[in-house]
Amino acid sequence: MFLENKKAHLAVIIGAVFYGMNGLFIARIHDMSIYSTVFYRLLFGLLFLFAYIVLRGKTSDLRLKKKKKKGYLLLQGTLVVACMLLYFTCLKITCVSIAILLQYTAPIYVMLASPFILNEKIGKESIAALFVAITGVYLIVKPEGGFSGIELTGTYMLGMAAGLLSGIIFAALIINVKILKMEYSELGMIFWPMGIAFLLLSPFAFDVSPAILLDNVPVLMAFGIVSIGLGEIFTIIGFANLETQTGSLLALIEPVSGVFFDITVLGIALSSNTLTGCVLIVASAALVSLKDVGKMGKRNKDPLPIEIPYDSSL
Repeated sequence: MFLENKKAHLAVIIGAVFYGMNGLFIARIHDMSIYSTVFYRLLFGLLFLFAYIVLRGKTSDLRLKKKKKKGYLLLQGTLVVACMLLYFTCLKITCVSIAILLQYTAPIYVMLASPFILNEKIGKESIAALFVAITGVYLIVKPEGGFSGIELTGTYMLGMAAGLLSGIIFAALIINVKILKMEYSELGMIFWPMGIAFLLLSPFAFDVSPAILLDNVPVLMAFGIVSIGLGEIFTIIGFANLETQTGSLLALIEPVSGVFFDITVLGIALSSNTLTGCVLIVASAALVSLKDVGKMGKRNKDPLPIEIPYDSSL
């Protein structure tokens, strides 16, 4: 019974683990800009999603509603692109640590906005979990010498602003999923925004030569299937069936899983600060997951409309 009630929690966590593999794929892609990489990641991810939808006989889930919320699908796709571009702008101007730290301030904005937009109450467990999780993220990404040596030039401040905006937009993505849930199935919420993002990034398809693209195709295919395919399926199912505050906090498992893959696959050393940060984030995820199941049931009584695809049906 406990596991049955925690399917949505588990979905977000599994999705975050899939997203945590991003660094493994990026490390194996060569001579391609990040934007063309993201475009082809979307291409192969969408092909996987479409094949999955067809094989499950769920093409009716892609039917667009005539009356309401088409604009929210367009908004979701635009937010996906904006979040990626702002994140990578921050990454390019500042550093990986600051880019991750600023994007994962998203739970703060979700907690501030959800009472007004979705009428969700801010629970004391969520506040405690947020504090613990943000502390954990800080410890994971904190440079050895700290952030004190950063020179706050005009360009650097632009990068910081881009990072903050990426966090705000990430929060908007999570909130918008709950709004779309009123009209669309999870598969529709996954496929159409990704398709819109694909079209918006299509000019970057020609930023790479055919020879280089062909050489990178196997990694790009795996990247798209794991990240856009499996990652999106799990996280959107989870976000759609949880309070936004809970979903945004559980998504912080992504940097933890990224650290795990860096250690086990890439052989990167684990510092005591990083280990402590990982423990704090896992503790915060446990805290929000162990909230009263009955409270969650009152807010969302509908069962998950599709099975979470962790079995052989894939």
